[in-house]
Amino acid sequence: MKQILDTELDALNICAEALQADGVVALPTETVYGLVTRWDSEAGRERIYHLKHRPSSKRLQMLAPSLEAAWAAGVADLPELRKLAAKFWPGALTVVVPNADRTDTIGLRIPNHPFVLNLLKKCNCVFAATSANLSGTPPATNIVDAVKGLDGEPDVAVDGGVITVTGGQASTVVSLLNDTPVIIREGAIKIGQIAAVLG
Repeated sequence: MKQILDTELDALNICAEALQADGVVALPTETVYGLVTRWDSEAGRERIYHLKHRPSSKRLQMLAPSLEAAWAAGVADLPELRKLAAKFWPGALTVVVPNADRTDTIGLRIPNHPFVLNLLKKCNCVFAATSANLSGTPPATNIVDAVKGLDGEPDVAVDGGVITVTGGQASTVVSLLNDTPVIIREGAIKIGQIAAVLG
């Protein structure tokens, strides 16, 4: 495992090279530390599930640099999604939406963390992501806790300091799969804020 600071000049290049080779990177977001791989990397996805002991029934979320990138990766274009994106993205909100042909579902987020956004843009892709912790344990707000409980090591561990913006709260999760939006998990963004936007 290569350990780097998010402020190092070569940090983005090191992470991009690892991801290009189907690797897994542990990095900071504005909510908690996460594990990411390229969305289209089956090998990377399998590594994440192994590292976390994550049940195969639990999906990985999509991190995208923009709505346009998410649409290009197969996310359906919904008016409610546009409204939430305009108000809360980049930010700590995950929106569960159908894919473009309505055969699958995707949990989508545009993260509000400069390192992650810059890495997404550098890789010119979207990421499959989840929190960096063993399944069933609390999410991590520093890189030491993020990697110490995993079953193995990611290819790169990016130290971005201690996350304090959301106090370690995970993102709020909203489902747009039915006619009425459903709050699956309340996190950094509150139910009242969501209701105000969607009416």
